[in-house]
Amino acid sequence: MKKKFVAILATSLVGLGLTGFYTLKGTAAESTSNESSQQYSSLEANSTSHSLVSVQNKMLNAIDHYQSATGSYRAILTPIGVDEIVDFEVYRGANPRSHVKVMDNKSKVLKETAFDGNMFMSINHTNKTYLQNKTATQQQTVALGQNTPRSYKNDQGELVFVKRQDPAFSGVANDVLFPQDYAFWLTPDNHKVVGEEKLLLNRTSIVIEGEHDDPILAEKHQSTHFKMWIDKETGVLLKLVETNSKDEVTNSIEVLSIEFDKQQDVSSLSKMQAVPSDYKDVSKKLRDRENREQKKSEKENEN
Repeated sequence: MKKKFVAILATSLVGLGLTGFYTLKGTAAESTSNESSQQYSSLEANSTSHSLVSVQNKMLNAIDHYQSATGSYRAILTPIGVDEIVDFEVYRGANPRSHVKVMDNKSKVLKETAFDGNMFMSINHTNKTYLQNKTATQQQTVALGQNTPRSYKNDQGELVFVKRQDPAFSGVANDVLFPQDYAFWLTPDNHKVVGEEKLLLNRTSIVIEGEHDDPILAEKHQSTHFKMWIDKETGVLLKLVETNSKDEVTNSIEVLSIEFDKQQDVSSLSKMQAVPSDYKDVSKKLRDRENREQKKSEKENEN
């Protein structure tokens, strides 16, 4: 039987945007109690490089290594025609908050998300629409910590990746601030640590070079090789470049500015962003659609 890959998302809200392109191999699914009793196997188990194990672990648990982050990055994803600037202001710790703006450099569409600790809001300033959801604090089905293995094989022999929850609901900002998806790219035989470099704000980054060993991922990204610059202190993705067999850049993500643990007044994030009176609330419409899709999926699973 051909091996399949499944991603378990330990979160109550899935971010929209760039992360949809850089998805994991396979489909996302909610974890169940019987899955948590399966035999876990660590992603790093077969790696012989201590530095490699360390950097991958930092990426998988980046949110443990800083309390706040503000800055911006640019993402150019050629296969899907994306060229965006993402501005972020994220606070973690005891009172998680986030405010993220995404500007499409081609269409000039501006989208904005905000989480105030209770309510998540997404605003599309071009379409003049918004949606909001009250987030429930949910206990993760799989308790995850910094030293918990993040992959295992289930009864069907499928390799399952387990993603930690983002308490700040940072959405697309997690492409750099919580780069779990990119950490899952790294398998024992497809990459190597090539050294360290000084990048943005004179921060030390660990440089990783590798090849896509999953043909589906390679085809989707129209690339064969990748190079990552990972912040040594936090595990944040500072830069990513993907190239094809002709050494042409097909996708890139690069942090333009970033500051960690800056002392700021977070009271501005305690209130949701003001929405103009002529904007339309599409929250109910979206929830109704999600309910229909869920019922359809449940019916298909029964059959």
